[in-house]
Amino acid sequence: MINPIDDLITSRNQKSLDELEKLAGFSPGKSGSNKFSEVAGKVVKKADQASDQTKDGSEDNHWQIHKEFARNYDKSGRSFALFVGDLLDIMLSGPVQTRLVNEMIEDKINRMRKAKEAAAEPSTQKIKVQAKRSSKYDVSIGGEKRIFSKHFLKRKAFLAALFLDSEEFQSYKKLIKQIEIVCRESGGEPVPSSDDERRAALEKIVGELRYEIHQHDVVRAWVLLEADTFKHLEWFFGQTKDLHLVRPDFYEDLDKAYRDAKKLLKLVLQDVQEEFPPSEEKQDAYEDYLKDILEVYTYHHFVLKRYHQTRPAISLKDFELTTEELQEKIEELREESDKLRRSAHNLNVEKDRAQSEARTLKNSNDELKQKLERFDPAEVQKQMLAAEAKINAAKKELQETLEEEAELRSDMRKLDEENQELTRQLQQLHAIPDESAYSVENLMVGKHVAIFGGVGRDHYWPILKEAGVDNEDYEWYEGYHTISQARTAEIVGRCDLVVVVTSYAGHLLLYQVRPCIQPHQHFFKIHKSGAGSLRKEVLKAFKK
Repeated sequence: MINPIDDLITSRNQKSLDELEKLAGFSPGKSGSNKFSEVAGKVVKKADQASDQTKDGSEDNHWQIHKEFARNYDKSGRSFALFVGDLLDIMLSGPVQTRLVNEMIEDKINRMRKAKEAAAEPSTQKIKVQAKRSSKYDVSIGGEKRIFSKHFLKRKAFLAALFLDSEEFQSYKKLIKQIEIVCRESGGEPVPSSDDERRAALEKIVGELRYEIHQHDVVRAWVLLEADTFKHLEWFFGQTKDLHLVRPDFYEDLDKAYRDAKKLLKLVLQDVQEEFPPSEEKQDAYEDYLKDILEVYTYHHFVLKRYHQTRPAISLKDFELTTEELQEKIEELREESDKLRRSAHNLNVEKDRAQSEARTLKNSNDELKQKLERFDPAEVQKQMLAAEAKINAAKKELQETLEEEAELRSDMRKLDEENQELTRQLQQLHAIPDESAYSVENLMVGKHVAIFGGVGRDHYWPILKEAGVDNEDYEWYEGYHTISQARTAEIVGRCDLVVVVTSYAGHLLLYQVRPCIQPHQHFFKIHKSGAGSLRKEVLKAFKK
C-alpha cells in the first residue's frame, strides 16, 4: 500500500529500532545484526497483522475508513499524505498530540525490543545484557552532540504514516478513537439526515476554511464526512489541499523548525570547515541533518511561494509612485475645476443682474410709451432713444456674458473629459474604488444590526446609514470586554445581521456569537477594523 519512493510516508514496520529511537529523539542503542532478531521481528509483525485483520475485517467500520484513506493515498501520493498530516495536526492539536505521539513511539520501541530480546536470548536466561551504544550515534557535529530533530513537521509526518499504513492498524485505531473523543467533546450541530444537506454543509465549511481555519470547522467536516462513510473525502481533499490546513500558530511552529534547520546547517558547515572529507561515523549524521534541512526549507519555500503568488505583479514602489503622481494631477485638476466653477458662478450672477436690469429698462420703456401722449413728442423721442441705447448696451453686455459663459462651459467639458480619462486610468490600476460597484444604498432597509469589536460605533455608521439602517436598529459593543453567553444570545437573537471584528473582539467572543446564529440571520467575520471590509460583506450578502 505504501509507495516506496514517497519521501514523507514510509512503513513504520520497515524501520529498525534505531530509526524509531531517532524519530523519538532518543540516543539509539547498537543496531543488531542478529538474524534471529530479524526473524523474530518478522514473525511478531506477521502475527500482529494477522490478528488485526481477523479482528477488524471488511465489516469493521474503522477498517473501511482506513481503506478509503489508503485508496486516496494510492491515487494522490505525497500531497494526500500532507493533507492527512495537516488534518490530524489540527484535530489532535496541543498536549493530546504530544501524548499520542510519545505513547505510540514508546509502544513501538517496546514491541521491537521485546522481539529482539526474545530472539537473541535463550528461554532459560533471566539476566538481560544492556546493549552497547553504537559509536556512529556518539559523534559530535560542529562541536555539539548529535541532534535529532523533533519539530512539528516530523510529528505530522509520523501521524500520517501511522494513519495510512495498514501494518500499523493498532496505532491507527488509537488515532481514530481519539478523534471520536474529540468529535464527541466538540458537540456542535446535529448531522443532517439527507446526503444533499450534508454536502451543502460541507461546501459551507470549505467556504469558511478559505477565510479562516478553525479546529471547530475541521472537526465538523470530519463528522459530516464520516456520516457518508467518507465518500466525499476525495472532493474535500481537492477543495482544501491548496489551503494547507494549518493551525493558527502555524507560522510560529514553522519559524521554530526554520531556526532548528538553520542551526543544523551551521553545525554541518562548521564541521566541514574543520574536517573534510567526514569520517565514516559522521556520514550518517550528515545525511540526517541534510534531510531535515531539505524538508524544512522545501516546506518554507512553498509557503512563501503561495504568499507571493497572492501579490500583484507590479512592484509596490512603482505602484505607489504612479498612484502619487496621478493623485497630484487629479488634485491640480480639481483645484482648477473649482476655480472655473467659481468663475462660472460669478458670471451667472452677473447674467442674472443684467437680465434684471434689462427687465427694469423694459418696464421703464413701457412707462415712457404711456407718457408719450402727455409729454412733448420731441422730448419723448429723445428719452426713448436714450432708453433704447441703454437697452442695446445691456443686450450687448448680456451677449458678451453668454459668449464668455459658453467658452467656460467648453473649457469645463474638456477638463471633465481629462478628469474622466485619469479616473479611468486609476480604476485600471485599482487605485480608486468603483463607487457604483461598491454602493450599498437601501440594501438593508428595516434590518437590525449588531457589531462586536472594532474601533468605535461611528466608524461603521456611515455605511449602515447608506444601506438604510435606522439609528435605533444599530448596536455596537466593544470587543475588549467579555459579556456572558446569555447576554450574547439575547443581543444576537434580535438581529438580522451580526458582525464580529475578530482582530478586536477576540476568539472567546467569536465562539460565543457563532452558536447563536440562526439560518435566517447573516453572520460576518471581519478580521480587520476597516469599514471597507464591512461594505464588501454587505454587498456580497444583500446585493442581488
